[in-house]
Formats: sequence, C-alpha cells, structure tokens
Amino acid sequence: MVTDLKLKYFPDRDPDSFEFHTTDIISHRGAFKSLSIDIRLNIIEDLMTVIAQMDCHISSVLIRKDKVKNQTLDIGMFGMKLLFDRLCHLHNQINAGKLREEEEYGLLLIDSVDPKYDNKLRIKIRELCKKGSGCTENRYLIEDPIFVDSKYRHMSQLVDCAAYCIRKKHNDKMTNPKDKETFERFYKIIEERMFVHNGHDIRIFP
Repeated sequence: MVTDLKLKYFPDRDPDSFEFHTTDIISHRGAFKSLSIDIRLNIIEDLMTVIAQMDCHISSVLIRKDKVKNQTLDIGMFGMKLLFDRLCHLHNQINAGKLREEEEYGLLLIDSVDPKYDNKLRIKIRELCKKGSGCTENRYLIEDPIFVDSKYRHMSQLVDCAAYCIRKKHNDKMTNPKDKETFERFYKIIEERMFVHNGHDIRIFP
C-alpha cells in the first residue's frame, strides 16, 4: 500500500529510492521540495488512512521534554522503558484468557540511529526483557530487538507518520488554528487503532 502511494505521487521515481519521512514532508525537504502544501498534507492523510485500514494497534508514549524537571534523565532510554511497559501491558491483554489457544508473542523492530546508540538501547531492552519495566512483567516480548533502516521498511515509515501526528495533536504550544484542525483531523483517522477497553493506549509524561 505504501508503494502504491509512492507511485501515486511520484510516478516517475523508483519507490525504493526515497522514504515517506514525515518531517521532510512537512518541512518541504528532499523528495517533497517541489510539492505544494496541499499535496504534502494529502500524502500524510493517505498514510494515516493506510494505518487506519490495517489490522494493527498503536501504543504510544509522549514525553513533554520542557516539563521534565530532572535534567540528568536520559529521555530516550526513559521513553523506551515507558513504551516497553505499554507493550507488555498490551500483550498481557491480548493473551488474557487464551489458556486453550496459542499465545501471541512480539518482536521489537526499532529504527536504527547509529551503532553506538543502537547497542546502548539493545542492552537496555535486554534488561527490560529479563526484569520487566518495574511496573509490568514481560512475558511475551522475546529475543533481541531488531534495528532496521526505515528507508527499506514501509512499516517504520507508517510508524514515523503516526508518531509525528500524535505528537502534534498533543502539542499545547501550537497556536495556529488551521494547524491544530489539520492534526486533529489526522489524529481522528487513526484514533480507533489506539483504543483499548480502558481508553487510549498513550502514556503522557509528566
């Protein structure tokens, strides 16, 4: 489906030669430099629609960096711990009551940053896999995380788009009414994919 979208907007380009990176789409960079704002927003809306049509669930963590008082906190690692907790909780819910059925397990595919950071994160995640998050025991997330290049992973590009729009929707510093309406609309498209029985599967800190 993502390849189809690439061909829709760039019929003369190899769809593997670029990625749908939402910051580039919004910022008018790279492959999207010559496109109008209306077309670029249409691309994002199409990507969100693809997500809405998939059999998937969105768990998310939003950290308001400007409100974090602990200046020594490693935001990236702390955010991963919170997200790991959400994923453990989700898998516990999925497998609840499946005593007579095959349980479902999960693998973590993570967008690679660089070898040094990836290895640091791998060590942290292996620790979380063994010991849990401190709030939730891990039973279903298995093996090492797999670090991937988002350029070659359409799922990573969809995740990037969802994360960008979720962050914008919850940005209380956004003052432009048109921008607020736009990202509220994008958020609504995927809202059902975030819903669990007790509300939206999003953790906002602090």
